Amino acid sequence: MKESTDTKNNLGQEIPKPKPKTTPKAVPTAGSIFIKATLLSLFFVMIMLIITAFGFGIWSLNKLNNFARLSGTSLTELNTIFQAGWNLPITQSEGHKNILLLGVDSLESRPGSPALTDTIMIISTNFKTGEISTISLPRDLWSDEYLTRINALYFYGQEKYPSEPQRFTKEVVENLTGVEIHHTIVISINSVAEIIDILDGVDIDVEQGFTDTEFPKGNVDVTIERDPAKLYETITFEKGLQRMDGERVLQYIRSRKSGDDQGDDISRSKRQQIVINSMIGKLQNFNLLADEVVLAKLYKYYNQNLSKQFSIEEGIASIKALYPYRNKLTFNPNKLSIFPQDPNGVISNPPVNKYKGEWVYEIRNRDLFKEEILSKLNLL
Repeated sequence: MKESTDTKNNLGQEIPKPKPKTTPKAVPTAGSIFIKATLLSLFFVMIMLIITAFGFGIWSLNKLNNFARLSGTSLTELNTIFQAGWNLPITQSEGHKNILLLGVDSLESRPGSPALTDTIMIISTNFKTGEISTISLPRDLWSDEYLTRINALYFYGQEKYPSEPQRFTKEVVENLTGVEIHHTIVISINSVAEIIDILDGVDIDVEQGFTDTEFPKGNVDVTIERDPAKLYETITFEKGLQRMDGERVLQYIRSRKSGDDQGDDISRSKRQQIVINSMIGKLQNFNLLADEVVLAKLYKYYNQNLSKQFSIEEGIASIKALYPYRNKLTFNPNKLSIFPQDPNGVISNPPVNKYKGEWVYEIRNRDLFKEEILSKLNLL
């Protein structure tokens, strides 16, 4: 592995300067589950609800009309979409559909900052078993070929493929992992807040209260503003069960400066998983099946924000293939093994002086790295 001594990568572009990293209290887990990476699973549940209600005659004609009106479509158009999706051959290879999910946090991409992906996850759906397996690639994983962290690939893709910048990340990830990617989806963490507000909030059981005195405010240009009072605000969470709207949930899952163990990556990941479970639980509530108003809002949101990347028809085709497993769908999150915590770990965290003071992960052995990913996604 060569040292990073250049200011430009192998594309001849300036390497984006990442925000300085402090020494973490605990070694961050490479596979930390970031909440928006589960949005695709949530949308699968959502589409399954709509298919069940619309396609199997559970709704009355009045409910169908309300759904069509509120979702900005018509019964004729809905029927056309449903029939097209129902008869569409799913995009897959050997019974698997592999999706690359790229997540951008708006707080990570304030004015003047490069567009970096803070979540890079591969989601593999096995249509033979109903298992959905995921694995996260750490955003700080170093690409020796392009002399950059992989979270900057989307930024470089904006120049390489202006109309589809995610294509460059897809190409590099396929090469690194050996996984054939069928779809690439780019979403923002703000999607979480919007979905939660559509669901009229979620109930979160805060296991341990905390206060964060340096929570970054949104819509602040950090290249201009230097006043801490304008850059940050104080947020507090009390222990116990509480209803949270979208904005409050984002504060809960983003907080990292509480000054106690709630500020480390492990606790942050646990909080994110709590929110995920609450969202899935609410979407799987049988009462939602009869609520055409909420389902219409979810359908409209998906159609406006994700259908160009993963069409409704493709979603229907995928859910049709998964429908036999609807009562036993399994979600299998995985993480990469890290050396030296794991003696056989496929990635490691080298001394910061190797990369001019930057904190990165590097791949120890490319073949073993690929083998572990393929194995954990059940693609071998």
